[in-house]
Amino acid sequence: MTKTKTLVEAATSARDDHHNNVTTKKMPPKKQKGMGKRPRTINGLLLDVRSAAALLGTTEKSLRGMVARQLIPFRRFNSRRIVFLRSELDGFLTGLPGVTLDDVKANIKMRSGGG
Repeated sequence: MTKTKTLVEAATSARDDHHNNVTTKKMPPKKQKGMGKRPRTINGLLLDVRSAAALLGTTEKSLRGMVARQLIPFRRFNSRRIVFLRSELDGFLTGLPGVTLDDVKANIKMRSGGG
């Protein structure tokens, strides 16, 4: 007894064959252990957005908003990457009314679970 395919079965098998033969997009290599998980700092003097936000006790999004409104001192590398100098951020914090740099450091230490 020979089996004949119905029109729906033939279309389904043709579709499945097409999907199985499609080449997939080449994916970038996987990150190695420790890549892209921690804030970037250079000897604690140059900070990226994530580490500066942690220093200031705010979120990356609000810090980027402050940069867009030019409320905080920052630098750009290659007209794109935002970086902060630690000394400029310390000066910014010192200039804020009602808080001292020691208060800020104690608050950061308390938030990070250091005491």
